[in-house]
Amino acid sequence: MRRAAAALTMLAALVAAAPLAAQSPDPTRILAAIPGEVMFLRATGTWRQGDREGPSRIVLLRTNAPDGAMRLFVQWLAVADQRTGRIGVVATEEIPEVFDWRVKIEDYRIEPDVDGARVMFDGTVLTSGQKRRYMLTIGPPGEVMFSGSR
Repeated sequence: MRRAAAALTMLAALVAAAPLAAQSPDPTRILAAIPGEVMFLRATGTWRQGDREGPSRIVLLRTNAPDGAMRLFVQWLAVADQRTGRIGVVATEEIPEVFDWRVKIEDYRIEPDVDGARVMFDGTVLTSGQKRRYMLTIGPPGEVMFSGSR
């Protein structure tokens, strides 16, 4: 689990350190720096809290668990440097149920909402092979809800 957390921290640092497109380095170098534990990273919508706002995203990490259990994180981003427009990570929160319930995520659908998003996941419970659907509701930083629906 430490490797997965380190991979997420490294990915966040890469995103935070990435300069504006006009000054950006070789994209293949940036992509090569993404750790192999990152299965996917996907923008989910936008958030707003007081006078702060920005995009949110989900990050799915592979683990070393023998059964292939995954870890899911939500990250909230915002402009960290007004002068350069550099984006930084405001907050990161793990959705522990994905790992604890031994869910293998197979498909997803994102429904952006006004100040957040809903993400529907289709997955398989690794311990039973049962197909299930899950919903992740994302609000402002720190406000997430994850539940099974069938």
